[in-house]
Amino acid sequence: MSRQQQDANDSTNKGQRKFLEILGDTIVPNQLLLAIILSVTISLGGYNIGLRIFPAIASENMVASYSLLLGIAGTVLALALCSIIFKPKRILLEEETSNESMRDVFEDLQLDPREELKLIENDPIVKKELKDLGVLKHFEALGGEDKK
Repeated sequence: MSRQQQDANDSTNKGQRKFLEILGDTIVPNQLLLAIILSVTISLGGYNIGLRIFPAIASENMVASYSLLLGIAGTVLALALCSIIFKPKRILLEEETSNESMRDVFEDLQLDPREELKLIENDPIVKKELKDLGVLKHFEALGGEDKK
């Protein structure tokens, strides 16, 4: 296979990446595996380094604790590194809220709009927040439709 054909196949395969959904988030399986390996390696590496260097500078009963802290610092470092290396794959679409979309949400969540409107009316803080977001009118419209 020529180099051009291989490059064409590689670019075609990139467009057909396999994604998985885990806990509501979209991931690339290979990147997840690499992130896990990277995180475990850095975390355990920090812990093992701590076990070697802390006996020379800390008391014997504190070596395990300090090593654990170094392992936790490694975990935080791995988190930062993975967030830089692996960018999110999700695409967020914003759309205007409408009565129909609110009705669909209430049906999906099996909520009664009248009960929700009653709770909102009894809580001035929530009512003000929903009004500021421009969503209160949709709650009122849906709650009013069910009264008819």
